[in-house]
Amino acid sequence: MGWGLMVLGAIGAASMAVTATAKGPADDILALTPDTALVIMKSETWQPAPSMKSAYRLTLSIYDPANEKLLGKPFGGSAEFAAQDKKFIDGYLVVRVKPGRWVFQSYSQQDKWALCFNAASSQFDVKPGQIVYLGEFDALRHRQQLTITAIRSGKSSISGYGFADFFDLAEGPAFKPIDQQQLDAVRAMLTRTAPAVAAPLVAATYSPAKFGTGSTLFAERRCGGYFMTGAKPKPAMK
Repeated sequence: MGWGLMVLGAIGAASMAVTATAKGPADDILALTPDTALVIMKSETWQPAPSMKSAYRLTLSIYDPANEKLLGKPFGGSAEFAAQDKKFIDGYLVVRVKPGRWVFQSYSQQDKWALCFNAASSQFDVKPGQIVYLGEFDALRHRQQLTITAIRSGKSSISGYGFADFFDLAEGPAFKPIDQQQLDAVRAMLTRTAPAVAAPLVAATYSPAKFGTGSTLFAERRCGGYFMTGAKPKPAMK
């Protein structure tokens, strides 16, 4: 079975973007416990490709800055913003995470194409019981970037269990700068949809990050996975 990446020009893609509408309170997502936190971002979305549930996915991972290594695995230590209509609350996506140091891992579409942020990502801290606003994510920009990269690489169509991870990008995840007006808007959204949530709301404080990539059982390079390495070179043996 062959898969083709749905491609659109910059003008066409922009014209299709729509702001997601509220789907009502999401108590299971907005609930907080002493050992969890919430991360929130604002984003646009669009109609997913046929048979796909989400327009795109933005994956985050727990991060080891000393070794510049992803600590997230498929079944723990990672989190994902999935752009599905039912998951948007007044134009925002919310994910519950464990406290710690986090990094943006990848932007992906249709489960098979991904932009890996290994060479130029951003890291941030999340504290217990905190709500961290990440900013407004420019999903359209990455949609266009992924489309152009896939076409130039000749990987706009993939068969079977294949995938296309694109590495060593010059730019990382695109977020607009956070200001007080945005924070006020987030707090207003929380008040409307989850008035019982009164946890501290803070803006994410970013710093540059890079990380090593992984591989499959067949030694194919992947952005994440079980066989992870750090980006920082190991000390030479004396």
